[in-house]
Amino acid sequence: MARSLWPSRLLSHVLADDDGSSRAARRLETMEETHSQTHDRHLHHARIMNRFYLMPFVLALLLGTIFVLPRRGEVMTTSLSATAIDLERKAPPLDLGDWIGEVSTPSDKEVGILNPDTKFIKGNYTSYDMPPLFDASGQRFQSAVNLSIVISGFDINNSIHRPERCLRAQGHLEMLSLPEHFTTPAGHKIKVQRLTSTYPIAPKEEGERPFPIGFISYYYFVGHKNLTHDHWMRTFIDMKDRLLYGTDQQWSFVMVSMPYNIGSNAAETQKRQQRADQKIRQLLGELTDRIVDWPNMPD
Repeated sequence: MARSLWPSRLLSHVLADDDGSSRAARRLETMEETHSQTHDRHLHHARIMNRFYLMPFVLALLLGTIFVLPRRGEVMTTSLSATAIDLERKAPPLDLGDWIGEVSTPSDKEVGILNPDTKFIKGNYTSYDMPPLFDASGQRFQSAVNLSIVISGFDINNSIHRPERCLRAQGHLEMLSLPEHFTTPAGHKIKVQRLTSTYPIAPKEEGERPFPIGFISYYYFVGHKNLTHDHWMRTFIDMKDRLLYGTDQQWSFVMVSMPYNIGSNAAETQKRQQRADQKIRQLLGELTDRIVDWPNMPD
């Protein structure tokens, strides 16, 4: 019996040894995995710390370029058509196809935030098929597309602002700003910024709720040889021109805006916005073809 048990005892010892070896191997794998994870954590921490310590140097280098740039280069005038815009009268072109235009006077508040050498031109445009616009009492009044052209003076920072910032300060809400490709009737392809918002009109009687009006706007910037929809791209172009060529582009800001009534439901509001969008794009195309000095613009 004892001799017959010997093979089974030997087998049990072998299995026990194999099981011990397996456990040892698993422990070794676990240790290696733990070590690898610890190493990865240390490496990740080191990378974060390197970025943390490098950031002040990178920021200092970028800020230091301000002192390298010329304080003022040769000014290249904005490429707005001198024949289409009467700078002396501060009048935009008033005959644009089926549109009837009139000169509008900027308010004292609008003029007050700009430098004295800034030129501010405003106009209102209507056509025979403008969508109706109603006030809170249901009374219909004349709708119009509003045009604003700001031509920068010596200090560009105090001449041209991002309209998103200005409109928020004026009380506009629910703002959505997106870039869009736009083709004028003459075939010029540009990028513009499309901006939608709502503006709560204060009630006439105390206790009444504000009456919200929808607004749709398009804007772009015109330099000497660049037309862009992006404020930060305009800033980058200024830095590049001053550093590489020693020049400054005089910029102009062009924006058209149109109000529309907000409907009783989303579908009705969308329909009214689309109608206003169609009309304002018509004027934007006619206007852009007329006021931009296109020979200066690259293809």
